[in-house]
Order: sequence, then structure tokens, then C-alpha cells
Amino acid sequence: MGKKNRRGIKKPKEMKTEAERRQEMDTIKGKLAELGLSAEMEGIDKFYERALEFINSGESWSGKIKIPGSQRILDVILTPYKHKVSTSALLYNKNV
Repeated sequence: MGKKNRRGIKKPKEMKTEAERRQEMDTIKGKLAELGLSAEMEGIDKFYERALEFINSGESWSGKIKIPGSQRILDVILTPYKHKVSTSALLYNKNV
């Protein structure tokens, strides 16, 4: 009938190397710096801590970090898989 023997076979997902993770975080940090968000700001320093943890361990993390005083929330997705890109986005929220 069908080719049932192929159903259970899955390829292992390729993981990013430490150098690739570092390059992605440097890109994100550079874009934040271009927008005037420095490492000394309250929410951005939390992001820098998470980014360093991600670079060293390769453990995925996603979440939202409030940036007080700027009416922004940093939405972050850090992924260790090669086929996905780690992203961050600034969201407007007037209550922050």
C-alpha cells in the first residue's frame, strides 16, 4: 500500500555553534544601540544578561521585557536551531 517505514524517521535538527549565536546577538545588540537603547537602561540590561546566557549555553528562551520610561516592550525569541533566526522586536505600550 503505502510507504509506512518512512513515517517514524526524523532528521536531527542542526544546532547553531557558539560563534553563530554570538553573531546573531551582536546583530541584535547593534540594532538596539542604533535605536538609542544602551546597556545601562533597566530593561535592556536584562536582555544583555539573557543574550549572554544564550550564547554560552545555547538554551532557547522567549519572552517580553519591559523598558520603563520609553513606552516600549522588547519581545525576544532566542532559538538554538540553524533553520530559525533569533529575533527581537520593540512593541509600543503606553502603560509601560
